[in-house]
Amino acid sequence: MYDRYHVRGSTRRYLAAALALLGALLVAPWVSAHDLELALAPRKGSQVIALSVACAGSMLLALICTLLMLRLKIAIGALAGQMASVSAAEIEGGDPLVEAGPLIVARLIRAINDAWRQCRERESELLTVQASFAHDLRTPLTRMLLRCDMIDNVQLRDAMERDLDEVRELAEAGLACARTQSGIAKVLESVDADSILGALVHNYRDAGCVLALEGNVGRPVVTCPHALRRLLGNLIDNAFRYGSVVRITVRVESRRLHLAVIDSGPGIAPSELDAVFKPWYRSPETIGRGPGSGLGLAIALRLSKAIRGELTLENRQEGGLEARLSLPL
Repeated sequence: MYDRYHVRGSTRRYLAAALALLGALLVAPWVSAHDLELALAPRKGSQVIALSVACAGSMLLALICTLLMLRLKIAIGALAGQMASVSAAEIEGGDPLVEAGPLIVARLIRAINDAWRQCRERESELLTVQASFAHDLRTPLTRMLLRCDMIDNVQLRDAMERDLDEVRELAEAGLACARTQSGIAKVLESVDADSILGALVHNYRDAGCVLALEGNVGRPVVTCPHALRRLLGNLIDNAFRYGSVVRITVRVESRRLHLAVIDSGPGIAPSELDAVFKPWYRSPETIGRGPGSGLGLAIALRLSKAIRGELTLENRQEGGLEARLSLPL
């Protein structure tokens, strides 16, 4: 946050220089060299007083203008500091900017908050439509899957079931994305991260997946357990799409918890590492290697921000992709 008392110190020198400059500029149009010469000569008391009052008025006006400019500068700096530090959770939770400062700056802050509010309302409407569409789509998909059993041709039936499973996965991913975006403000609490990791590994192993866990947290973590569980699940599911062996590594620093999901797949082209976080986007190199909606990483990124984490992707020199999640302790 911008410190309004930052004007102390070096700003005092700027103030003195500005006063001198403005005073000279204000007095110069009315004072010539001859006037100065006459002013320095012995004059009557009334004339000296009038000249002194004029100079004092000019200096006072310069002081007022300088103070107003400094106040405006401080207010604009404070606004810039608020906008730089505001988070997505604050934007979606209410008006993130505090209306303060001169009237013109307060009006600007009010306009920014109104614009954010309108964007939230529009996004909420679109998410509601998306969630309703994805939810209603599941019913006809279920009927179509049941009717596939009536197909005598085994190959045709299997192909139809694969296609319907892929469509159902897209619908489920769209519904999950809408729910995640509409509920970004997560309630953080102290949780046992080791218990969450152990349960995830146990569930995947029961499903026949080769998932290894290296390291442990050993201390409580302030986070949202549901969001963390879903985030890690998305990363693990994405890893198993392109590799048969996946492992989770845990590393604890003084103030950060680092979780990494490492797969044995082909990795992602360096130019695509940022693009794969976009909703519905799939890398051209991996789109033909397995099914998917292109929403898993987008949801994971949004969840990581909701629990104050940082999510990055990196190709490993030994091969495979490493998804790194960093959380505060």
